[in-house]
Amino acid sequence: HDLWLRTEEELAEIGLPPPFWAFAWAGGQGLARYVLDHPGTVRGKRVLDFASGSGLVAIAAMKAGAAEVIAADIDPFCATAIALNLEANAVVVE
Repeated sequence: HDLWLRTEEELAEIGLPPPFWAFAWAGGQGLARYVLDHPGTVRGKRVLDFASGSGLVAIAAMKAGAAEVIAADIDPFCATAIALNLEANAVVVE
């Protein structure tokens, strides 16, 4: 939390929005862990990771056997963060 606050403050000084894509939020971490521990919740299904950020939950869904995953976010920086994380995890999502 401290790191997030300092990052947000420093970026505000130069007029940049908070980098939501740069942090694994607690809710996303919990959901990704749940999906990996209970793959039946997504196996063979189409999944939408809404407000995807870094793509954490989208990656977990693909690794758990989802048929198709869409990672969606409005922050243009997320597209790059998601692409890098997908490549690092050897998965493909839209």
